[in-house]
Amino acid sequence: MNEQSREIPLIWIDADTGVDDAAALMTALLLEKKGLLKLMGISAVCGNVELEKTFENARNVLYMAGREDIKVWPGADRPRLVEYHPAYHVHGENGLGGEILQESPAPRETKPAWEALYECAKAHPGRLELILIGPETNASIALDLYPDLTGLLKRILVMGGAEYGGNVTSSAEFNIWADPHAAQTVFKSGVPLVMCGLDVTMKAFLNAAEMKEIESHPGHGSRLISRASTRARELMRASSGETAYVVHDACPVIYAVCPKIFTGAEAGVFVETRGPLTRGKTVSDRITDIKFGIKNATVVLDVDRERFAGIVREAIMSV
Repeated sequence: MNEQSREIPLIWIDADTGVDDAAALMTALLLEKKGLLKLMGISAVCGNVELEKTFENARNVLYMAGREDIKVWPGADRPRLVEYHPAYHVHGENGLGGEILQESPAPRETKPAWEALYECAKAHPGRLELILIGPETNASIALDLYPDLTGLLKRILVMGGAEYGGNVTSSAEFNIWADPHAAQTVFKSGVPLVMCGLDVTMKAFLNAAEMKEIESHPGHGSRLISRASTRARELMRASSGETAYVVHDACPVIYAVCPKIFTGAEAGVFVETRGPLTRGKTVSDRITDIKFGIKNATVVLDVDRERFAGIVREAIMSV
């Protein structure tokens, strides 16, 4: 094994910190503790709730986990071109299902997220992996402002999209629908992409027994997730009869270091930005006769659920 192959991934997470984002951040911290990645920074974006809330939620989750040393940078407070619509019905008005975390004493960063991301990528050319678990507004601004960023990033891992269906409309997943123009910028950037859409994330859940274990655990992370996920679990039960908690945003974080527990396929994927019925649809040519002529993304389609759940459960209960 050569020296390069032993380098751990350098990760930057861009999040609209709601409930499953909080679980994803805890997952990243566990993987860092195990020496499997290095978390270089976190940026906040509006999405599940407003920017001022996602910014504070990320800071406070890190403080809860004893990692207020990791900086959080404020980003976009609105989508690029479309109107902003929060997801209060899933994440509550504060983004954490009404749960109140202790306020982080860490200094509040003021540098824009896209500037901080670019500086980090320049300092580590070809090594930084950008994980987007909210709308892709910050990333698109960075790519527009700094054209050389495409050659600096190793890859971009996205929680968003779907080959089939949607969760905010019949054809679109929330993160892509929330800012489709930003998503299209990312998908057309030329940076290698991994798309963890609903095709895989709906299979990445904690079942009723696993959630009961978390609910009975006395830790801060367990208390937060068990209480804050109530709305999401109720919606799942109402729509499908299942009592599981789907942890969408942990998928690209775990994929970054454990890709072998996932399966996927290369495809051309781009974003519909204009259709009134299809806004935000990620259009994949994986199983179509007509191809885009470029395979710009790995579309993740399945996951070893038990191994996924084991990592997430350990992460939540370790805080």
